[in-house]
Amino acid sequence: MILAREDIGWVESDDGMLTPFDEGRLIQSVQRAAERAGHQEWWPAESIAAAIRLFLIESAKDKTIFLDELTSLIVEVLGMLGYTDIAQAYVARDQRADIRLDELAARSSAGFELEFFRQLDGALQAASDEGLSLVRVCGLRACVMRLRGAHRWGTNCRRFAEDIVNYVRERVSQKRPDHAVALRLAVVE
Repeated sequence: MILAREDIGWVESDDGMLTPFDEGRLIQSVQRAAERAGHQEWWPAESIAAAIRLFLIESAKDKTIFLDELTSLIVEVLGMLGYTDIAQAYVARDQRADIRLDELAARSSAGFELEFFRQLDGALQAASDEGLSLVRVCGLRACVMRLRGAHRWGTNCRRFAEDIVNYVRERVSQKRPDHAVALRLAVVE
């Protein structure tokens, strides 16, 4: 369906970027939160998204809402409807853990990869216990260089970096909490 220009609402992010309001995306986001809260195939998500779109088009200044205001509005509507558990799951959807590989490597002596992997496993376990939806792993290149004692990035470093990423992927898939519909992983160099 193509909307007329006057029927488009906008969401403004913290950096000032405007994005068209996507009702379908909101429906999916609320449904995922409902699933995390134990409500399978929760149909009111469509009505909530339609009501928020209508509010945005008819009441919001310049048909624009800040992203944090949108989140607050969704949480408020869910709370008014008596679904505080879904509201809490919706708020928790953007919580993430950052694991600094370079810091873990610094705590391990050069060449002691087993100690590094033990620490990494502990960090991944702590992240999964918090019920987060995103685990971001940072500092891969510096970690590999330190553990390998390398001064230049080479084939050996690249292979070891791939081994670390594969290990993290495997452990995240094993440790994903039961209530997590999806646990996303982001590896940042």
